[in-house]
Amino acid sequence: MKRRIGEPKVPTGLQYEFFQLMQRHVLNQGDRSLAALSKGSGWSRQTWHKALRGPELPNRDLVKALVEHLFPEQDGVEIRHRMVEEALAAWTAAVDERTFGSRTDRSESVPETSATKPLVTAEAPERRGQPVDRSLDSRDFEENLFRWNPAKERANLPEEIRFFRLLYEYYLSAGQPTVRWVAARMPEESPVTRSTLSDWLNGRSLPSSYERLQKVLEVMRQKQPVSDSELEADVSEQQKIQTALNDAWHARPR
Repeated sequence: MKRRIGEPKVPTGLQYEFFQLMQRHVLNQGDRSLAALSKGSGWSRQTWHKALRGPELPNRDLVKALVEHLFPEQDGVEIRHRMVEEALAAWTAAVDERTFGSRTDRSESVPETSATKPLVTAEAPERRGQPVDRSLDSRDFEENLFRWNPAKERANLPEEIRFFRLLYEYYLSAGQPTVRWVAARMPEESPVTRSTLSDWLNGRSLPSSYERLQKVLEVMRQKQPVSDSELEADVSEQQKIQTALNDAWHARPR
């Protein structure tokens, strides 16, 4: 009889949900034993056990590799991509909880982005007695936006600020489509909620992968397409955003 992996060794919450998801993937993909998983993948039984039960969270690259092993390409490229995206999104939420605490006492209300209302995320500085000028122009943008993230209860890192700034500037150049407009046009294989889009644009959270963000950029650009002569510059801007996202993830505290 196969020995069960056991309950995740973390409190109930986003970390627990991540480990449950990983165990569910194993169950749905043949419910192989740790020994069988180790033999077929090359990773040790201990590596698999920790990644499925905790208490320490595995790193992002390992999560991606383990899920890709559980869902080989021959089972369907789209399914594999969706499962990896789901696991990385759960991992990102778990890391956020591990680093900054539970979200139960955080505000759940997320204002929807509109094409006429600029995005400002400075509620926390106001509570700290630092009034914020709501009429920011482009010259003040870099100095005033994304400096404080109330969800994470810390100032954004310089690498995060650069990513959020580049993403916001791209959003402006694309005609400031509303998050409702973008979410409604996302492909079925890469859905993104309005609250997620708002968090990205407001500097509250980083995308878990560039692939989904790239789809968002492509949809944004449908609002205000570039000409053939501008296409090369547009591709270059997207590449800058990709590099900035990688730098932001590497800079985050582990």
